[in-house]
Amino acid sequence: MILALWRLVLFGLIGLTVIYWLLLVYARSVRRERLEKEYDAGSVDGDVKGHRDDYIAQGMAAYEHSLKRKLLWLVYVLPISIVTVLVWLNFG
Repeated sequence: MILALWRLVLFGLIGLTVIYWLLLVYARSVRRERLEKEYDAGSVDGDVKGHRDDYIAQGMAAYEHSLKRKLLWLVYVLPISIVTVLVWLNFG
């Protein structure tokens, strides 16, 4: 029983890590594409002057911190909490 639980935890965390990285890469690519389209359309604020790459790098830096925090909650904390509650209700 305990061995099966540890196996579930190990493979569950591996699976959640794969999902986390896939979502991270996808969300970053979508955000980068949006920033590129904004710059190309000419709807850039006066705050960011300079080269296109600088604008995109600044936008991605601002987006990076909030994305990782949201994905940690969505991919790790929420599923682990749900499984913990279900196991607790089943065996408690």
